[in-house]
Amino acid sequence: MTIVDTGRPRPDEERMIAVRADPAQAWRTEPYERKLQYALRHGATLPPRASEAKVDTALERIFTDPDFLHSRWLVDGAKRCDAVARIVTPVEMGTGFLVSPWLLVTNNHVLPDPDTAADTEVTFRFEEDARGRTTRAVKVRLDPGRCFLTSPVDELDYTAVAVDAVKGKPPGTIFGSIPMVGATGKILSGHPVNIVQHPGGRSREIAVRNNLLVGVDDARYLTYLTDTEPGSSGSPVLNDAWELVALHSRAEPGRDEQGRPIDVDGQVTTDDTPDSRRTWVANKGVRTSAIVADLTARRDAATGTGAAGLIDELLRKGGN
Repeated sequence: MTIVDTGRPRPDEERMIAVRADPAQAWRTEPYERKLQYALRHGATLPPRASEAKVDTALERIFTDPDFLHSRWLVDGAKRCDAVARIVTPVEMGTGFLVSPWLLVTNNHVLPDPDTAADTEVTFRFEEDARGRTTRAVKVRLDPGRCFLTSPVDELDYTAVAVDAVKGKPPGTIFGSIPMVGATGKILSGHPVNIVQHPGGRSREIAVRNNLLVGVDDARYLTYLTDTEPGSSGSPVLNDAWELVALHSRAEPGRDEQGRPIDVDGQVTTDDTPDSRRTWVANKGVRTSAIVADLTARRDAATGTGAAGLIDELLRKGGN
């Protein structure tokens, strides 16, 4: 879904406009604790309880480095892409990605229950080569009988589910995985996010670099300016170090002053309003730290013959 300005800025939309206007300075609006964690993750030497002025000075030094990327950035990104799969359920399409040797994560609204997962097909390496062919694609089934854990749409909107072996091996040993690191401070407002996705069920596509984090809404969600489409649900949202910062959940509609979704003419939408007439101002993703905390707290709620051990393996892989 293409993101557009609604022309009727509300407070959250004003924040998006401000980030677009001066992304290089957007990090200054972040809370002290988030800035501190980011600075420490990037090697800043700061005394305990450093003042906010000292934290900002450290960040200024970090952000004045030349905007060059090592060529390995492309190699690292390709590795992350390999762990992302197209999901086709009996009722819809989505995206998911491996987070450990055996477990895949996507949205609850893509895989709401074990029965749906059992009837779902995932396809890794569904990408086009230079001749437009998808000859490397590998189709795999899910194994909810071994592990399944989910959080409803109105909570964290995620599902973790086991994947069948590929040629007798854990799928993560073949396609790699994207660790779920629960620590905070991986990204700040105004910084680019990268999303690997299967929009509309098409072969794998990437939205990189020219997409900005708008801000952290609360302990659960991030808001960012990145183009997505139906089928992108469950995609990994990554920072410039290819670390997972969020699980893509949904597009945010443009709203009027009463908070009601509106169409391109500023009229309140109804169930009959087609997607082509709706306005979208940003996207929301569920923070990795929130999902890791939930996985840790609800480990014993996972169903399946090997569920607890597989959840533990996921958490260890992320250093949690």
